[in-house]
Amino acid sequence: MRRPMLALAIALLVGTTCWTAGAPVARAAAAQTKVVIVVGATQGATSSYRSEADAAASVFAQYTSNIIKVYSPNATWDAVASAAKGANILVYMGHGSGFPNPYLPYETLNGDNGMGLNASAGNGDSNTQYFGANYMALLGLAPNAVVMLNHLCYASGNNEPGLGLPSFTVAQQHVDGYASGFLRGGAKAVIAEGQRGISDYITGLFTSHSTIDSVWKSSSNYHNHLTSWASTRSPGFTTQIDPDLDRPAADGDYYYASMVSVPSLATDQVVSGQTTPFVSQTGTYYPLAPTRVVDTRGNGVGPTGKIESGGTYTYPVAGHGGVPAGAIAITANVTITNQTSYGYVFVGPAILTMPGSSTINFLAGDNRANGVTVPLSPSGTLDAWYTGGAIDASTDVVIDVTGYFLAPADGTPVGDGYVQFGPQRILDTRAGTGLKGQFVNGQPQKIAVAGVSGIPATGVVAVAGNVTVVNASNRGFVFVGPAATANPTSSTINFPAGDNRANNFIVPLADDGTISAVYYTSPGSGTLDLVIDITGYFVAAGGAPYHTLSPTRILDTRTGNGLPGPLPAATPQTLQVSGSGGVPTGALAITANLTVTGQTYPGYASIGPSVDPSAAFSNLNFGLFDNRANGVIVPLAADGKVQFVYGAPAGQSTHLILDVCGYFQ
Repeated sequence: MRRPMLALAIALLVGTTCWTAGAPVARAAAAQTKVVIVVGATQGATSSYRSEADAAASVFAQYTSNIIKVYSPNATWDAVASAAKGANILVYMGHGSGFPNPYLPYETLNGDNGMGLNASAGNGDSNTQYFGANYMALLGLAPNAVVMLNHLCYASGNNEPGLGLPSFTVAQQHVDGYASGFLRGGAKAVIAEGQRGISDYITGLFTSHSTIDSVWKSSSNYHNHLTSWASTRSPGFTTQIDPDLDRPAADGDYYYASMVSVPSLATDQVVSGQTTPFVSQTGTYYPLAPTRVVDTRGNGVGPTGKIESGGTYTYPVAGHGGVPAGAIAITANVTITNQTSYGYVFVGPAILTMPGSSTINFLAGDNRANGVTVPLSPSGTLDAWYTGGAIDASTDVVIDVTGYFLAPADGTPVGDGYVQFGPQRILDTRAGTGLKGQFVNGQPQKIAVAGVSGIPATGVVAVAGNVTVVNASNRGFVFVGPAATANPTSSTINFPAGDNRANNFIVPLADDGTISAVYYTSPGSGTLDLVIDITGYFVAAGGAPYHTLSPTRILDTRTGNGLPGPLPAATPQTLQVSGSGGVPTGALAITANLTVTGQTYPGYASIGPSVDPSAAFSNLNFGLFDNRANGVIVPLAADGKVQFVYGAPAGQSTHLILDVCGYFQ
């Protein structure tokens, strides 16, 4: 059994030192700050923990009356999870169950790096059950929440009493691992204090008007023996260990203070739960040859490590893959692989609560990609959130950037502007449109674009469109880019054999006015048909700039948002877009994500300024019982409307969802 940190062996202290950086000044807005204090089932030490928790509550009570106590013997998981929803500050005192440990040679995400709670309510302080990181990911804390882990084994880097001093590498694993679940559960900082009390942290949060980093380093608990690194388990977070080298425990251990956080997190944001509002920005487009900026599988591109269900992960984009600092949005291809469960991933500029929309939906074991246009955070990052069908679900994420939008410093557009066009089919190998004959594994082919189907013969630098794979004889991927290559380093669309599948893209044109595509499958050979529909193009002189929006759902036929549902097959449905989700009158086109769910028959969905049921284009192809999503760039009609068609036999129906994230005007 994991023992409580220093239980019964060393007196456990609750600090009483007040904040020393000037006179404490509490803010009025903090009056409703939600604080949850949890005391787990720790056998004979539980009584002392309850006393220390009450002492901490007394300090909190100087600043807020919204304090919830969940103490053993009634600290069950259900009770803790219910209380923790929306908490600005969560305190846990009890057993720690980290990894590496002496009990098992592998980490158990359902049991390690979490809380030791009551297996059932009202049955004393010894019926301990461990709820690990996967449970902590479900806490649903408030935006910018702080977690304080007090007197735990493992959490601050330490071992259990009597096990001696861990190596620094093991201490790193303890700290990063223990914080990971709480960060997935919404926290922006996890402070682990092994020996001393937490009153300095409490006072600093409410009175310092500074940053979480300043609060931690200004505390009387700070030893000034700091080591920091980029978190190995939680991309975008910084891990800091401050060992008490001057006063090690009797067994030689001194790893009793740590923090994993966004160091710039403002204390005012913690206690208020307020976040920086999204501000729409305007810029023009700069296409790039597809470049990989994130690959969690460990191929040396971006942070390594699968993302886990219920968690938020932050990935740096600006400054990588040709995207400069100051970029306001990117076009990219997001690919999901190695997923252990069905679910969805949302990708956006900053995820502060559980997202109300999705970017890419998938089944277990099915590699899928989605071409997106997505705003970046002010710091040039993207956040990803995975919701899986199992508590221990995980997946790898790959992001290939294909361009960026930049707001010129002087306000004068200098990049490429969008021109409304289409949708118009330029390639269908089934009908001999554009090219005749199927694509063969490993043999790239050029596709004429400039001067085709009404696209200007000169001046076009990139095209936006949709690529659809049909009749694939073998699983694999297709790469679409400006140059013909038999060995691409990224992919545009992934698929199994025999499945019609579509994906959105923006691709620069080659000097000869073409784009190229290649089909890759391994091992063996394969063939497929390819379809490309163009939905707009970019020009160096003129064209419309892009305006970012916080992703907003403007259509959900399941709830009657935008249109009542479900949509009948083969019957155009019209949606008013301008005036919704921040899209103004006069917008030429939108960037959005289209999702299908609840379909009664396999088919396709088309979206455009007007759609004839017999029109030769589609945006989304799908089977039965398979939620799918695809990014879209949709030209709007003159009145700001779009139409949808569900391509299936009469009498069938489906639900559609549309999340808008920007517009051209």
